[in-house]
Amino acid sequence: MLYMYEALNQDGSVTQGKGHFKGIQDLLDTLTSHEQILLTYQEKTFILSDIIDDMIQPKVTRMDIVEFCESLSSMIGSGLPLLESMESIKDTIEKKKLRNALDRVIQEIARGESLSGAFSMDPSVFPEMLVFFCSIGEETGTIQDALKNTADYVKRVDDIISQTKRALIYPSFVITAMGSVMGFWLFIVLPRLVDTFKNMNVALPAITIKLVAFVAFMKVNWFLVPLVICLIAGTIYLLKKNEQTNLLLAKLTFKLPIVGNLLKSSALTLFFSNMSLMLHSGVTLTKCFDVLETTLSNPAIKAMIAKIRKSTGSGDTLLTSFTEAKFFDAITLRMISVGESTGTLDQRMSYLADTYQERTSRFVDVMGKMIEPLVMALSGGLFVFIVISLIGPVYDLVSQLGGG
Repeated sequence: MLYMYEALNQDGSVTQGKGHFKGIQDLLDTLTSHEQILLTYQEKTFILSDIIDDMIQPKVTRMDIVEFCESLSSMIGSGLPLLESMESIKDTIEKKKLRNALDRVIQEIARGESLSGAFSMDPSVFPEMLVFFCSIGEETGTIQDALKNTADYVKRVDDIISQTKRALIYPSFVITAMGSVMGFWLFIVLPRLVDTFKNMNVALPAITIKLVAFVAFMKVNWFLVPLVICLIAGTIYLLKKNEQTNLLLAKLTFKLPIVGNLLKSSALTLFFSNMSLMLHSGVTLTKCFDVLETTLSNPAIKAMIAKIRKSTGSGDTLLTSFTEAKFFDAITLRMISVGESTGTLDQRMSYLADTYQERTSRFVDVMGKMIEPLVMALSGGLFVFIVISLIGPVYDLVSQLGGG
């Protein structure tokens, strides 16, 4: 039930608030834990406006979570109590969605819920790795490190996604612009020029005649475009729904030139980063593999983790398990061997995470440099195509008029 309430603080000021509570007693208990006295309250049963308001609010970004985790880690490290730290952070947050989520977390903690449990009740705002690291921190008494680890993990994810997006912005813009120009010439300019050419008995090139036929066909059968798009999307969806075909598609994606290396490097960056953080936090190898198998989304990576987990579970060394997975290069296997033999596995995996992130950045740069000439070639091809199909007949028309 949603309650709107007013409460009296210890300093005599009045606080207005709202929140979801199991009943009036739950509201009273929560306010009591905050040393507040309930003055007035109102049950709000029709919350459509709140749902709509929540939908139109800006999303909580990864960097919002990073800033929150770093701030909370710093405050807890300085000796402030958890609830007091979260209240202070909540008051400084501008995004309403995150502020409301923190308000719910504070309420749950005040009722006796753990920090990880409170975070897990709002998965649309707080990532699964935050819940996991906090649960480890609660068991080991290292909440401050758990929050810092979460911030490092989310920041690394954001860096990888941002790098990939930057590499795709330029070609996406150029391709969209080229498509718009092509559509304008085909469906607006071409029909008008063709009518003019026919009236003046100008002979049209074969390519122009075929274009005219294509445009006429598309105007009559325009519904084929969304139909084909839906069929392709539906086929991909069905393939992804099947576990075997989804795994096959993921493996084939890793074999694509440049793009496959980029995706594989970014996936392994997250894999080794998470492994390093969890091992440093005292998590066992078996638990690490279990967590990664559920949190990482790529089917090829999940299958690789499952294979390693099964191999280590049967008594094989980590090096043997990684080698049999046939997914890692010689340098990676050497680092695993060194880390396993010297007891510095978390440090070696941290090194591998940094290495793969550098590779990801390098592949992004290479992909950007390769795309630019391809885009230029496509632009030149489009220009030649327009010249041959449209400008040529215009030149013939001008010649005829000049000769006449």
